[in-house]
Amino acid sequence: MLSKLEAGAFEIKKDSRVAKVITFANVKGGSGKSTLCINIAAILIRTGYSVALIDADQQKCSKDWITGTKDKLLSRVQIIEQTDLQAAENVEVDFLLIDTQGSLTKEMAQFLFQSSLIITPCRVSRDDIVGQGWIEIFLKQAGQDVKKPPILTVLNGVNKRSSILSHVIEQLKEDGIQVAKTCISQRVCFAETNVNKISVIGYNKQATQEIVDLTNEALNLIKSEA
Repeated sequence: MLSKLEAGAFEIKKDSRVAKVITFANVKGGSGKSTLCINIAAILIRTGYSVALIDADQQKCSKDWITGTKDKLLSRVQIIEQTDLQAAENVEVDFLLIDTQGSLTKEMAQFLFQSSLIITPCRVSRDDIVGQGWIEIFLKQAGQDVKKPPILTVLNGVNKRSSILSHVIEQLKEDGIQVAKTCISQRVCFAETNVNKISVIGYNKQATQEIVDLTNEALNLIKSEA
C-alpha cells in the first residue's frame, strides 16, 4: 500500500537548479547499494518525483538495470553518463541518486559532501559493519568547518526473527550511528527483480512496503535537515 507517499505527505521544496542528492555508500561491496538505489528510485517516480541516477561503480549494475528495463517506473529514471556532479548541474530533477563503488576515492568524497543524505546499506556481517564505519570516519575527519550530511544506516538482507539483528542494531546505536527503523528483509524477490531488471514495486507486497517505509524515513530526514 503506497498511500502515505501518494497522498503527498512529503513536500520536498523544489529548486530547478539543485536536486536533492541521495548517495548510497559502503566501502564493502555486496552490501546492497544498487538494489536499494534502484528500488527507492522506483518509489520516488511512483510518488510523482523526477529522478536522475549516476552510477559511479565500475561494474555499472545500476546503469545496466535501468537501460535494460521494461519496468514502467524505472524507464522514467534519467541516467547521467558522466560520473561527475558537474554533469548534473543542468539536469532539472527533484532527486539525484548516486550509486558508488566499494572504496573510498576522491570521486566518492565529492559525492558524500554534496549529498542531502547518505544511505549506507549494511548486511549483518562484520565486514559490512566495518565498511559502514569507514564512511562515518571519513566524514568525521573532514573537520568542524565542513557541513556533513546525515548518514542513515539501513540493515539489509536481514532475518527479522534473528536475535543477532537486534544485537547489531543495539550496538550500532550505542556507537552513535543513526539506524533506519526499517530493515530490508532477505527475500528471493530482490534477486529475481535484479535478474529481470525491474523493481520490486508491485512485484512483492511485503518488499514494496519495506521500500515505501524506508523512503518515508529518508524523505523525513532530508526534510528535517532542510
